[in-house]
Amino acid sequence: AVSKTAYGGSIPSYPAKRDWGKKMNFFKKTKEYLSGVAAEGKRVSWPAKRELWESTLVVISFIFILAVTTLVCDKVIDGFLRIVHAGA
Repeated sequence: AVSKTAYGGSIPSYPAKRDWGKKMNFFKKTKEYLSGVAAEGKRVSWPAKRELWESTLVVISFIFILAVTTLVCDKVIDGFLRIVHAGA
């Protein structure tokens, strides 16, 4: 007897049927997740317009201070390296 698998035939341990249950389960879980996200979005307490502007100004101020600090540190390190390089 000749084996079908030796000549590229079907593999008995892995049948050629599709498992639609797994795919439908994926869609069901995705739908449940998205409905949970929507429900959670309704429970969020969103900030008032004034509070949002205040928070935005704090963030912009912090970014400006950080940029100036980084610039000063960069210039100090650059000056130090120029002094060291000039002496070498």
